[in-house]
Amino acid sequence: MVGERRWRAWLLWLSMVLAPVGVSVAANQVLNDGVWSGPWVAGTIVAAVVAGLIVERAGRVLAPTPGNVTETMRELAQLVNDRWSDEVVTRSLGDPPIPVSWHMTRRTKLMDHPHLVADREPAVSGRSDDIAALAVAFRALRRRRLVITGGPGTGKTTLAIQLMLELIRTRADNEPVPVLLAVADWDIKAHPRFQDWVAERVRTDYAALRTPGNQQDGADILAARGSILAILDGLDELPEPARAKVIEKLSDTLMERDQVIVTSRTTEYGKAVTAARRPLKAAAVIAPKALPPDIVADFLSSQLPPPSPSSAWTKVLCALREGAAPALADVTSTALGLWLVRVVYIHRPDADPAPLVTEYADDVRALRTHLLDNLLDALLNARTTIKPTPWDPAVITEWTKRLARLQAESGGHDLAWWRLTDQALPASRTRRALARTWIGWLSGLAFALPAALTATLTYGPVFGSAFGICFGLSATQAAARTPDFAPLRVRQRLRDFTRGLLSDARMIIYILPAGIGLPAVVYNTWAHGWKMGVAALFAALGIGWVTVRVLQQQDKKHAQADENRLPPFTAALTPQSTWRVNRSLLGVQLMNALLLGAIVGFAADFMNEASIVSPPSSASVHAGMGIVFGIAFGLVNKRQHMWLMSTIALAHLGPSDRLPFRLMRFLHDLHQLGVLRIVGPFYQFRHAELQDHLAAAKGTDHSR
Repeated sequence: MVGERRWRAWLLWLSMVLAPVGVSVAANQVLNDGVWSGPWVAGTIVAAVVAGLIVERAGRVLAPTPGNVTETMRELAQLVNDRWSDEVVTRSLGDPPIPVSWHMTRRTKLMDHPHLVADREPAVSGRSDDIAALAVAFRALRRRRLVITGGPGTGKTTLAIQLMLELIRTRADNEPVPVLLAVADWDIKAHPRFQDWVAERVRTDYAALRTPGNQQDGADILAARGSILAILDGLDELPEPARAKVIEKLSDTLMERDQVIVTSRTTEYGKAVTAARRPLKAAAVIAPKALPPDIVADFLSSQLPPPSPSSAWTKVLCALREGAAPALADVTSTALGLWLVRVVYIHRPDADPAPLVTEYADDVRALRTHLLDNLLDALLNARTTIKPTPWDPAVITEWTKRLARLQAESGGHDLAWWRLTDQALPASRTRRALARTWIGWLSGLAFALPAALTATLTYGPVFGSAFGICFGLSATQAAARTPDFAPLRVRQRLRDFTRGLLSDARMIIYILPAGIGLPAVVYNTWAHGWKMGVAALFAALGIGWVTVRVLQQQDKKHAQADENRLPPFTAALTPQSTWRVNRSLLGVQLMNALLLGAIVGFAADFMNEASIVSPPSSASVHAGMGIVFGIAFGLVNKRQHMWLMSTIALAHLGPSDRLPFRLMRFLHDLHQLGVLRIVGPFYQFRHAELQDHLAAAKGTDHSR
């Protein structure tokens, strides 16, 4: 059905583009005896582009109908559930979960007064493989606030995801929607109120539509009502001073109805509480227990293929239970270590587990390094048995190490496709500057060519070439350096502009007779002919529209959203979706460049014929006009073409093996392998320890 609808959409788009071309050809045969001139060709192109833009944007205007608060919450819950259910499958969190035990922290300084947290002791305790009981315990908290602490690799984020999905599965209509958010994205200066930041992130991550003329949308309403349970992941990833500020802001801005879950490493959370001089208000704090050897042995035994373990595995499990493998017991005491053993040895049926209790029996560091060294090969081997991979294992390993080094050099945790290509450029300052200049020029030419084509057809090659080149390069310099995250923003801009224009039409008509606009139109038509009258009319309408907009900017009041007709959430943001959206926006922008070139050329020709400006007498005047118009329009036309610049950069980086040319396919495959995780528009390494290990590993240096 999806493929059929896609073909129908393409056929509709093609027919709508070809229709004005056919009409233009017929009209040319009748009116112009089939003689094609430059302006006639440009007009045909403009008609086809306008038809294509209308179809493309009309298709985007079709959106789910607004609903009330309950319906909007259901839509958001469904999007969150679908998004993270896929992640659970990718992260192998489902069958069976690692049985980590959780208990209330014994560090009383990390938690608020017990009577503010819960009515009973212990407030929250249980195991990761019985997530339903933990969800019940969470709901029993007075204000449903929880801090999940633990050391590296203890399964904090995993528990948060499991708890989020269980709360959604058992959610009643009046309960808030759990949403996982990276707390490192919270800019406290830009969003001092917690609720405002949550609304902004949810609006972006799940593509909330905004009602024109309203200051608030569905995300604002839900956040203000306490209808979003923010799961703030990775407090420890913030710089030390910022952690304390987050604790302070949460305690200051959380309303009584607001629910929240925070994950953080224990040490970092303790320092943040000490610096803030108070724990998170009314929040229970839980910590994991180390996995005991007998539980680990039972878990590994359940993962082995039936009917019974091999003799080698029997020896390993016996040694683990009897305390004869201290390094293995230490490594598998955390969820990460147990996962590593499962992937490296159990997911590879031909792997001999004997070194776990012989060569690495007493050396914890050596065993951990050994597991991390073999992790990628094991994941690739397991993936190949299900679906062949197009990548060479050695190349995958090398590129993954390079990604880890690039991430470490950037000082952050996010792998953003629009930044990776720039980070991978040569380290030499001169070569990096030359590469950036070359990439910028090539991307600018992509916009220069269509603008130059239609401008040339309407007003000559000298003007068209000058206008196109200056427009393309100026637009590149003024371009935004981050992609448009929200998939529906193009649609919303068109709808907002159209509705705003229609609502302003009455005011514009009022302004025209009241001022000199209408008399000027009448005078110019009578004195200089209809062309001058038309020019004066458009000028008056433009001035009237600008005047209305300026007056509206002075009025800071915005209508509040109707809670019975909230705009819906429409899509979950992912790196792949931002890549596709930016790619589709490029096509729209190229059609706009065709249209703009024709409009500018026709406008210049019209002004000359109407004697508004004197006709140019030389090629230099033509070129000067093209340069002026090109730079002016280029600077005011902000571009979102990071997809284009990234693609050109990948073509530059691919031959030197700095990054794979099919970067998004490679990142997607790493995510499917379980090496990377998705957080909104970013990829991140699934485990910080794995990232550090890969970044420190030696590899081929392509940076020079």
